Amino acid sequence: MTPYDDDPLRASLEPWIGRPMSSGGPAYAPDPVNVPMIRHWVDALDDRNPIYLDEAAARASRFGGLVAPPAMLQTWTMGRPKLEGIAERGGSASEMDPESPFVALAKAGLPGTLATNSELEFVRYLRPGDALHSTSALESISERKTTGLGTGYFVTWMTSYFAGSDELVGRQRFRIFKFAPGKPAAGTGAGDAAAKPASGAARETTNTGAVLPSFALPVTTTRIVAGAIASRDFMPVHHDRDYARKQGAPDVFMNILTTNGYVARYVTDWAGSEARLRSIRIRLGGPATPGTTLRFDGQVTSERSEGDERVVEVALRAVNELGMHASGSVELSLPIA
Repeated sequence: MTPYDDDPLRASLEPWIGRPMSSGGPAYAPDPVNVPMIRHWVDALDDRNPIYLDEAAARASRFGGLVAPPAMLQTWTMGRPKLEGIAERGGSASEMDPESPFVALAKAGLPGTLATNSELEFVRYLRPGDALHSTSALESISERKTTGLGTGYFVTWMTSYFAGSDELVGRQRFRIFKFAPGKPAAGTGAGDAAAKPASGAARETTNTGAVLPSFALPVTTTRIVAGAIASRDFMPVHHDRDYARKQGAPDVFMNILTTNGYVARYVTDWAGSEARLRSIRIRLGGPATPGTTLRFDGQVTSERSEGDERVVEVALRAVNELGMHASGSVELSLPIA
């Protein structure tokens, strides 16, 4: 017997574990890292870190020149979208391998797609002119789960990003929930990504360590759509209210790339432009929908020295009226003066 003998659909997907996500080989960025796309991101997220667009400030910094916002990593190799039929493809930018687990799950009556977890690692910051490509491999498919959104499976894969021929510049472990939309419980996310509202803000905890200033972000439809376009994510749940509601969401909602961008902005606004983000690890809970306000809070949980750098870990969360939207941690380094 196998662990999935009572679930033929899940058993049929087992051979995909460990395999590349695409039979077409690496995904190549449509364009090199470039200033116009960086500017679009900066404007959409109102992230005014000078190292992204101010050449004089960037040259005077530890980076020695302009760099791309690190949370844009996934954006660069996003495929050019074929808009016709994108809703029917569940938001996929182009036609998918008909044998892929995503197609198999959709054909089995699980068309819903919701990002739940993202773990980003930045080996180095990207610079204008970097030509990227990425490779992805499927890590796991969970047992069948029933959540507040519906019934389905958590699917996890790892993507590695390279500049030039083979320079590793970053990695991302990404998890989505593929599900049959049901009637969601109020304010819930998907399965293990859901979280109850916190009992108090980070500034009110008894943990030792520096507390970051709170940041309140009013969420509007414009902000949601701007972030989706800046991250080149054309999934209809982020701009089409009717489609989002069919997926069990109350309205359009912020995509995980935008949430990662605001997490990066929040931490670097506090740490300063000399900070270099090493990783962002977040888990999503309830959605960020129009008319809500995200409140970001954070606290330093550890600090150590590595050579001429001070490495800091920050635990953070973003909460709105629906409960916990995102929680996780950021690791960053700062030069030791």
